Formats: sequence, structure tokens, C-alpha cells
Amino acid sequence: MSYSLTFSRIECDLVKLVVNWSGGKECCLALHKVIKQGHEVAYLLSYIYKEPYIFHSVPLMELQSKTLGIPHLKVKIKRSYEDILATLSRLKKEEDVEGFVTGDIVGAGCAQVHQTYYDAMCEQLGMKLLMPNENPARNTYEVLTEEIAAGIMPLMNCINLDHFGEEWLGRVLDEYAIKDLKTLADKQGIDVCSEDGRGFHTMVLDAPLFKERLEIGKFKKKKYKEKSKNWKRNWLYMDIKEAFLKPK
Repeated sequence: MSYSLTFSRIECDLVKLVVNWSGGKECCLALHKVIKQGHEVAYLLSYIYKEPYIFHSVPLMELQSKTLGIPHLKVKIKRSYEDILATLSRLKKEEDVEGFVTGDIVGAGCAQVHQTYYDAMCEQLGMKLLMPNENPARNTYEVLTEEIAAGIMPLMNCINLDHFGEEWLGRVLDEYAIKDLKTLADKQGIDVCSEDGRGFHTMVLDAPLFKERLEIGKFKKKKYKEKSKNWKRNWLYMDIKEAFLKPK
């Protein structure tokens, strides 16, 4: 099934951008919006902040970069603010990058914290911060339906077993699956887009700007326990060993 892109206009001068890239559904939607607006995207920028990096597959990000024709820049970070600031500063000086794009859904989950964080960073560097995933109704299910209607095909590659059964791992989110997801999210009391990162993570297999679609070959199911002083999460994720680009 094909869909037309019906994105809102972004009121901003056209600039050269980098997109904060996880390979998931929200950053993919943000990428489509800024390109539709006419901005030039210089890089997909990914921060690798933990080992193993279970939430998003780096090999799939590299295939996404290839099919999009946009270079993928991977940066390992230890001190998040300082290391990200240094990366953006270098891109501005060496590549004339003027703006930074995030896929955070405005007003949802961690977006307000991230906006304050990135606002300070961009102001310090004299760069523009773009957060094109609007959410005026404060209803992230509307953003999820927008993604699917736009032709974005997310795969649930990492799930929290405290909220999801194992059958959800590897499920592609289409117009039918998101209805099941909403029912479960409402029951579990989690965000349907997992904007707070508590429920699940996704990787996009296909989208309108992809020249080819991604196909996963070999993978292993692995578990990972994540803890802090106030919470713990029991993750099940796809450790992807083999993936390909296939003609659409």
C-alpha cells in the first residue's frame, strides 16, 4: 500500500542539517519532513553510548544510510553534553552545518528535557534546533498513525518484557498492528510511541525516501537487564547478524 506525504510546513530558513539518527520511526519521520521542506541533510548522526548498543542496530543504520544516500556518522560518547557539543562544533566549522534535527515528539516523553538540552547546545554554537514532529493534541498515537500513513515501516527490534510478550519482538508496525499496540499500551500504562523509551524501540525497514527496503537475515534473540536506583527494565532484543537491501 502506498501513501502520500502530508507533512506540516516547517517555518525555518533552509539550512544544511544533521539529523540525530537512531534508525527508528520518529527520527525517520523527522528526516522526511525536513527534506520535504527543502533542507539539505549532510549527515545522519548516531551516538553510541553503551555496549552492547541494544536499542538500535548499527548495521541496519548503515544500510539505511546507504539506501538514503546520506552519510552516516557514528560517534562514541562518554560525557553526553560535552561530546555531542564537540561533534556539532566540528561539523559547523568543517562542514558548514547550521542546524540539528531531532525526532523527539514535541511535548511528549523526554522531549521537553531534550529540547532544553539541545536548545542550550545549539544556542552556544549559533545553530538552529529543528523538532519537526509536532503533537498539538498531546496524543502520540496521532504521530504513530502519521508515520504509518506516510509509508514508514517500523520493526519492533527491542521490547521490554515487563510490558510485552515475546511475540511482539520482530513485529512490523502496520495500520493493524498499531491498533493492537494502542490497546496494550493503554492497558500497561505506557506511551504508545514509547517516546519515554520504557516500552520498546524500533528500526525502520522501509520509507518513501528509501531506494531499497531492508530485509533481516540472521539474528539472535538476546536478553539484557537495565537498572538504575529507581527502576529496572528487562529487555529482549534482536542481535542482528545479517541484513540486506532488496528492491522494492
